[in-house]
Amino acid sequence: MPATPKWIYGGYRMTVISNQEEEQAKPQLGGGEMKLYPQTALQQAGSLFSSNTTPWISHVVMDRGLITGQIPASALEIGQQ
Repeated sequence: MPATPKWIYGGYRMTVISNQEEEQAKPQLGGGEMKLYPQTALQQAGSLFSSNTTPWISHVVMDRGLITGQIPASALEIGQQ
């Protein structure tokens, strides 16, 4: 079996909507089940996940040339970066 290629962003610090925020949003989205949360997927792919300390507050992470925002409220700060 061939080896799984390494992800080009493995080892980068980044953020995305947290598992906690996904769980809180689930009732507003009809309560469907997700097979894999974005936070978990990034961590499994080898990223270093960074989260805000309070859910639903802007959080932006810049590592090398990659800028990521945790939630839509992060958009302005992403643009400023």
